[in-house]
Amino acid sequence: MVAGLRLFVAAVCVAACAHTTGAPSFEEEAVAKYLDSLESFSAIFEQNRYDEYGELVETARGRCLIKRPGRFRWSYAEPYVQSIVSDGSSLWIYDKDLEQVTVNTISGVDSASPAELLGASEPIEGRYHIGKRDVGDGYDWYRLTPKVPTRDFQWVEISMADGEIEIMRIIDNLRQLIVLNFKSIQTNMPVDDGVFNFSPPPGIDVIQGSLP
Repeated sequence: MVAGLRLFVAAVCVAACAHTTGAPSFEEEAVAKYLDSLESFSAIFEQNRYDEYGELVETARGRCLIKRPGRFRWSYAEPYVQSIVSDGSSLWIYDKDLEQVTVNTISGVDSASPAELLGASEPIEGRYHIGKRDVGDGYDWYRLTPKVPTRDFQWVEISMADGEIEIMRIIDNLRQLIVLNFKSIQTNMPVDDGVFNFSPPPGIDVIQGSLP
C-alpha cells in the first residue's frame, strides 16, 4: 500500500515534466512556460499525507531526481528506506526493510494506471485543464485537472514562487491529500542516463511485478 502510494506520487511528478505545446491562456502561461522548459529536476522533499478528514497520517522525507522523458529516481530516507527508479522502460521498487525489489515493465502497464503518465507522449494540456487559483497564501497556485477522469486522482496543484515549483498538492479519489514541499531545487542540469539504471543489491529477492 505504501509502495503503491509513493509510486503514484512519483508518477504524477514525472507527468509534470512532460512536454507542453500550443498556446496557453493567460492563466496557464507561467506554469506552461515553466513545465515546457523543464528537462531535469532535482530536490530534497518532505511529503505529508492527510486522510479524508484532514488528519496527518504520515510524513516522509527524501530526495528526487527527474529527467525528461520518463526517467526518475525517487528515494525515501524516512520513515522507510525505499527507492523507486525508472529508466523510461522498466520501473524498480526497492524496499530495504523487506530485502526485495519489484520490477515492472512500464510499456506493459494498463493505460489507466499512474505509471502510464511516465511515458505518455501527449502534451500536458492535451490531458489536463490548467487554471490559476488565488488562495491568498502568497503563492501562485495552478490546478491541473484531468480532461478524462482517472481512477487514481482528482487533481494536482502546483505552486510557483520566484519562477520555481515549490509545493505540489495531489488529491486522490479517496479524498486523501498528499502535499510535497521541495527544497534545494536544481533544474535543467546535465544528468547522465546511467543514474536511472538500477542493480539490485546482492542477496535481494527480485520479483516480477504487475502494477494495477
